[in-house]
Amino acid sequence: MLQSEKLKRVLDDLEEACGHCAICSPDCPIAVSKRAINGLYYDVKQNEEYEAENGSGCDHC
Repeated sequence: MLQSEKLKRVLDDLEEACGHCAICSPDCPIAVSKRAINGLYYDVKQNEEYEAENGSGCDHC
């Protein structure tokens, strides 16, 4: 399973765990986690797309 697929599952689980409060606090642990995982997901997705187009760039991979 690709890292991006694993992160997408985590994001889906966070969405399910979210209580969908009327006012979301920036200190909410779910909101903090979602922001962090979203950033990581974006970076991993960009890296996977780059590697798909250009190869991994690693001789032993």
